[in-house]
Amino acid sequence: MFELFIYILAMAITPGPNTILAMANAAATGFRKGIRLNIGMLIGITIVTLIAWIASELLYWVIPQAENAMRVIAFIYLIFLAVKMLMPKNIDGGEKSASFLQGLILQLVNVKVYLLALTAISAYIMPMGFSRAGTLAVSMLIPIICFLSGLVWALGGSLLKNIYMKHRRVVSIIFALSLLWCALKLFF
Repeated sequence: MFELFIYILAMAITPGPNTILAMANAAATGFRKGIRLNIGMLIGITIVTLIAWIASELLYWVIPQAENAMRVIAFIYLIFLAVKMLMPKNIDGGEKSASFLQGLILQLVNVKVYLLALTAISAYIMPMGFSRAGTLAVSMLIPIICFLSGLVWALGGSLLKNIYMKHRRVVSIIFALSLLWCALKLFF
């Protein structure tokens, strides 16, 4: 269990598209307004974890083909988010908080989340010998830890809001480039 916890924590807290968006969103709109995004991410990763659990139990052999399709979808969505961050309203002010739906979609197309869940379930949880219900219950650590990690990034973003507001153009470009980097890392 210790190794499982360390693996999930390391994967969840490291920078990725969801953590970058959570931080940028909270920096731009504040922690309270940004929480909808994090709730969407929680629901999204819970769905992904359930999909990964089912895949690990029933369809493990299909995953390599699904992974390639998810990479393409995630790449397109991450490019969309990067471009959106560079829109004048994001650079010059007046942005709205990212939505629940944006958080949900981001998790559903985030290859890192699928790989995190599949690896945790197949390499750590299933070998522990739990029943199906036990495996599913322990698998729910994944969305819980990822949600808490997203909140840490969002809190960091909200604490840095003054810096963000003062240097909005540069920060938006950095966040957009970070999302672009995440997109490119899907293939390289």
